[in-house]
Amino acid sequence: MGEIEISPHAKKRMPERGISNELAVETLKSPDEILLDNETGYFIAVKHVRSKISIVAYMPFGDSLKVVSAFLTSKLNIVKKQS
Repeated sequence: MGEIEISPHAKKRMPERGISNELAVETLKSPDEILLDNETGYFIAVKHVRSKISIVAYMPFGDSLKVVSAFLTSKLNIVKKQS
């Protein structure tokens, strides 16, 4: 994984959503799951952190990643896989 860029929107919203830059990067580097959002085309990295879930939406660009959104939630069923 190359450079990780965090969009201006994500930088602004992440503190409001309880997720640090460090946790977002950790989620990207060692996710428990990687999902695809069929509506947006974004990849979703998911990492279980104690009793919460870190969720980071991103787009790959070559060897780099651009974070478009990230948040920390206690709603354990917030992401779901479709068969």
